[in-house]
Amino acid sequence: MFAVITGASRGIGKALAYKFAHNGYDLVLTCEKNIKLLNDIKNDIVTKYSRKVILKQGLLEECDLPNDIYILINNAGKCDYNLFQDISYDRYKEIVYSNIDYTFLTTKLVCKKMLKAKQGVIINISSMWGILGASMESIYSMTKGAINTLTKSLAKEFNYLGVDVIAFALGAVDTDMNNYLSEEEKNEFVKTLDNDRMLSAYEIAEKIYDIVLDKKYATGEIIEINNGLV
Repeated sequence: MFAVITGASRGIGKALAYKFAHNGYDLVLTCEKNIKLLNDIKNDIVTKYSRKVILKQGLLEECDLPNDIYILINNAGKCDYNLFQDISYDRYKEIVYSNIDYTFLTTKLVCKKMLKAKQGVIINISSMWGILGASMESIYSMTKGAINTLTKSLAKEFNYLGVDVIAFALGAVDTDMNNYLSEEEKNEFVKTLDNDRMLSAYEIAEKIYDIVLDKKYATGEIIEINNGLV
């Protein structure tokens, strides 16, 4: 049985790849640019867990996909930290493509396999900013709000077809996406969070896997893993 994970070369996607492989899943992993990093992950997972791993740089195609897909994790995404009036239209389109279009195109492709098999779980990695909105991250917040709505809509559409759709609205996670912060800014930021720290990508992967494994969710639910974002 396969799990498809987008944006798997680093951060949360990488942590999810290891977590699902450790628990017996074969993998289809994608990345935008870092195919060498992704290949290193593949080799390590094959060595440690003897799982089958299929890699794809860029958008998935029909020929990349096995038939027995049970999990899709739409994790790939981009953030931009900028004043709204300073965001160029080209940068806006880049963020929207990565966060919305890529999710649409991947889900459209993979859900056909799931619906035919009458089973599967589509997991969208969202953000608390998609619920709360974030100053200086308006376009990112907008796209994550759209992902939350898509999750609810598809859950209703697929409700009686054997496929669940859920999203995880994440709080502050220690990944490369926060590299725009200086060390001083990061230190001040974490003081506002629970336990004065960000969550690690591997903590997120553990929580997501446990919730999905034990089906501690309702289809269409936006599950908040928030550590103090307000």
